[in-house]
Amino acid sequence: MKINGYSDSLRITPVGTPAVQRPAQEITQAPAAKPVKSDSVQISDEARRLSAEQKDSVDPERVNELRQKVLSGAYNSLDMVDQVARRILTRGDL
Repeated sequence: MKINGYSDSLRITPVGTPAVQRPAQEITQAPAAKPVKSDSVQISDEARRLSAEQKDSVDPERVNELRQKVLSGAYNSLDMVDQVARRILTRGDL
């Protein structure tokens, strides 16, 4: 069958089933590319200075000690959860 320049074979579909036919060019066209979104960040000179100061104050041995405690499960107890919750409440961090 040929309609408006498109040719397709005649298809018989069961009663009650809608027949959906699309032109060949619609099927073969690739979807349009979406524009690429990007974000950017600007860090002030003061923020860089503060970051450099904090790097000097971090003790690598203390970081390693804390990492080992976390990995060993030392903080996975109800007592530890209670201590953390109490500190958060007394300091007003919430």
